[in-house]
Amino acid sequence: MSAFGKEQSAGGSVKKLHTGAANFKVVGINPTKEELEAIYGRELNFDPEYTGTTTVTDSDGEREARQIRLDFYLHNEDENLTEKVQFYVADTHHKSQSGKYKVINSLGKDTWLTEEAIKTKTLPDNMQWYNADGVKVAKRGEVELISFLVNLLNLPWDTSKVADVSECYARIDKEEWDKIFTGDASLLKGLIDSTNNKIGILLGVKTKGDGKLVQTAFNRHTLRQYVIGGTRADKFKYILKDLKSAQDAGAFGNVDFGPLDLSIREHQIAPTAISADNTNQFDAFATAEPATDAVTMSDDDWL
Repeated sequence: MSAFGKEQSAGGSVKKLHTGAANFKVVGINPTKEELEAIYGRELNFDPEYTGTTTVTDSDGEREARQIRLDFYLHNEDENLTEKVQFYVADTHHKSQSGKYKVINSLGKDTWLTEEAIKTKTLPDNMQWYNADGVKVAKRGEVELISFLVNLLNLPWDTSKVADVSECYARIDKEEWDKIFTGDASLLKGLIDSTNNKIGILLGVKTKGDGKLVQTAFNRHTLRQYVIGGTRADKFKYILKDLKSAQDAGAFGNVDFGPLDLSIREHQIAPTAISADNTNQFDAFATAEPATDAVTMSDDDWL
């Protein structure tokens, strides 16, 4: 009589991957090994490193610059998800082919200006819409980081509706950046600790070169807490626009962000339909061909 014993757990668990947008509480930034172990509830066999250098190229040529990786750890109570969003900031500028520099003002808004306009803080006639308050050359990755912080803190958009314009400020000065590039993220940690706000993050599933699927996030556009629960049909209009622009430029081509309604859902792998058009299909029931001992010069499948 056939019989099988009771199934026994093989240990470990498979992490569920998700796509779509959800609100997250920021629970840490650039944590130590011990703090990471507390976040994930298990021991780690590595010490995280956040500082380094990177090589960048633009119309000013190729150069090496200091770089900081900023890992913001996030938790969503509804889905019991713990994820992270990363920002890489390099201590150098971004110069366009036309000779303009990416700049950022005290409100965290960016644009492109000539060197003369930056030095004189004088805007051309066709750019009077831009607020030149505190304008400076932006570091690479700074705009995306500041946008994340603005949305997390829910800072006012309209300077005309506040008693003091400084209530809208979102800037990091040179001295503080010097600290950050050495690994001192205390300023950012203080901002996180000062708020109970959540932030909307778009999750995606990335297919790595080896075929492995990993969780990732769209870091070029985040959402204010109230957007996720909003009822407007076009509430995701701008994040979808930025996502499409990024994908059209060749970024995130190996990331699945899910259906365009951006509802948070568990990632599902779509099955491959087998047809006569499929190539390299293996027939498990076919008669085996005789083995070939020699590899000829034309047989390069072994490489």
